[in-house]
Amino acid sequence: MQIVCTLGNKIFLICVLLGVFTTVEGHLFTLTGSKKCHDVCPMGYRVVCALDVLDGCLRSFASSCVMRMYNCKYQKDYRIVAERACEFITNDELQLLI
Repeated sequence: MQIVCTLGNKIFLICVLLGVFTTVEGHLFTLTGSKKCHDVCPMGYRVVCALDVLDGCLRSFASSCVMRMYNCKYQKDYRIVAERACEFITNDELQLLI
């Protein structure tokens, strides 16, 4: 993908393979194009409970990175509601989180 940005008398040619935003001399540009989802997360196991705001489903993920990959791959909108597995959240706690 190539984007030409004009700032004053300067023309910048930006070649971007992946990305959503880039900064050129303090200006923020949104890059459009096909979205590639990450397929690897750092080693680490920090379980999170997340709620899909689109359909109301709760799901436990091994980490926030795994949740973001899942959201990207399946076009979901899970958001973290607790830093532990959903199975360990009581109904009373759930009502406070939602």
